[in-house]
Amino acid sequence: MDRMKFVPLISDWQNIILSVRGIERDYEVELLGAVGSKPIKIITGFRRSGKSFLVQRVARKLIDSGKYRKNNILYLNFEDFQLSEIRTIENLNVIVQMFLREMSEADKKLLIFDEIQKIKEWDRLIRTLYEKEREVEIILTGSNSELLSSEIGSNLAGRFIELPILPFSFKEFLQYRGVSIKTETDFYRNHSIILPYFTEYLKYGGLPEVFSIENERAKYSYIEGILSKVILDDIIERFSVRRVAIIEQILHYLQSGIGNIVSYSRVANFIKNAGINIKKDTVTAYIDYIMKTFAIFSLDKFDWKLRRVFSGNKKYYSVDTGLVNLYRDIVGNYANQLENIVYLKLKREYRDIYYGALQIGKEIDFIVNKGNDKYLKYQVAKTLNLENRKRELSSFVQSDEYIGKENNFLLTMDENEEKVMYEGSFILQKNLIKWLLDV
Repeated sequence: MDRMKFVPLISDWQNIILSVRGIERDYEVELLGAVGSKPIKIITGFRRSGKSFLVQRVARKLIDSGKYRKNNILYLNFEDFQLSEIRTIENLNVIVQMFLREMSEADKKLLIFDEIQKIKEWDRLIRTLYEKEREVEIILTGSNSELLSSEIGSNLAGRFIELPILPFSFKEFLQYRGVSIKTETDFYRNHSIILPYFTEYLKYGGLPEVFSIENERAKYSYIEGILSKVILDDIIERFSVRRVAIIEQILHYLQSGIGNIVSYSRVANFIKNAGINIKKDTVTAYIDYIMKTFAIFSLDKFDWKLRRVFSGNKKYYSVDTGLVNLYRDIVGNYANQLENIVYLKLKREYRDIYYGALQIGKEIDFIVNKGNDKYLKYQVAKTLNLENRKRELSSFVQSDEYIGKENNFLLTMDENEEKVMYEGSFILQKNLIKWLLDV
């Protein structure tokens, strides 16, 4: 391998980083806050959700602030065809050592390895650099939790900070469109454009590269292409899965049924009805593979009477509503789409999230365990009216007996916001969009 041919590529990326612009995401503040500490920073998340852009913006800010010199930043994206020769840690180490000894200047160095899972046994090299190079800080990104968790567990345990990221939130989407909402006054001043933007966001999701595509068919073609790459690279290739049709059927079932309570047996029956014979154990394994790509997240059941979490039947939510709409038209599952967006916001802010259930028909969409015996309870509905009032509110009454009478929230698309009294329970009805925007 001719190491010198990579010099122009490294220099080009140093200059590209200087030209990176775009909006500041919340994750950026968090990552910048961790820079300067010894642990390796690992950015994980679904493909094309903004990991590369995030680390490039952070690198530019570090240069602008004088914390790092431009010539001391090495950025390598292993999905770049120009790096196709670098697939072993031996070859990668040749490039890294050339950068450290011959290209960089005296002072601390920052190494950024984008989509590190492309390099076989990457963790061995990263640990060596971590231990031996005293003036080196390392940032990694990856799109498959299995690749990261297995290797982190063996060689990097106790040496890293993980920052999982999601596609753009609705608030970030508005910022991208030039609409900044910081107060309730901002919300009402921009109300006429916020609603159409929300419809667009709900329909196409928050993958940032979708925003610049004008044509609807082209948008979905782009999203479908990402999903195909996830299936082929992150599932089929990684886990040596031969039955591609089953992966596609499971994705179809989970994405089109977001927010529904699902058992492995029910998924197996769905696939059998499509004429494909499958065992429940295979379904369990394949769902696990899909979840390791960050395309789908699961919620366990929380029994509020027993205050116990059960991992049997689960609810599943998509990383992005644009993916959901590849399988089902937005008109047909509007309430589920709203529920999915609420879940993604809760996931950004909390760790312990469950769906609440005590008996059939008595469910709460989300229960957040804040610790110290404090819980937040959320129901999501398009609207609150006489027809659905009992269904949406009665579960709060039942759960209040066991996990507190406070922090009951009903999120709807209704304009009115009020404190609703129902059979002795107080429920705060909030406008869902305002809640998403923190106003």
